[in-house]
Amino acid sequence: MSSLNRRDFLRSSIGIAATIAVLPQRRAYAANDKIIVGTMGLGGRGKFLAESFSRRPDCEVAYLCDADGRRLPGAKDAVTAAQGKEPKLVQDFRRILDDKDVDVLINATPDHWHALGSIMACQAGKDVYVEKPMCHNIWEG
Repeated sequence: MSSLNRRDFLRSSIGIAATIAVLPQRRAYAANDKIIVGTMGLGGRGKFLAESFSRRPDCEVAYLCDADGRRLPGAKDAVTAAQGKEPKLVQDFRRILDDKDVDVLINATPDHWHALGSIMACQAGKDVYVEKPMCHNIWEG
């Protein structure tokens, strides 16, 4: 094993810093910008989260999604009352991922959908809010 001297350390540090400087940066938000949110899963916790985020002045819940269509009207009414703007209703969360204006996906699905939904959202360039457990089993983790 070779020892690392100061000159080698500085040379590698400068290379790393230069690489980081040229990488594309995430979009910065001004204080008056709103973060556009899509909510996936509208059971008790999902409906609560959608309504809570819609009350924030810096967020707009643009989409509500649940495979069970019976959950959509109640969540829509709660979010519309909280933010004054009606969200779009979908039963396939991939419609949320397709929308380039959506910044964040709230994943409030059952545990066995946490990993897959979160990974697909990350692959689509979305930030994800998902509560524990992040995965259903060790293999998914």
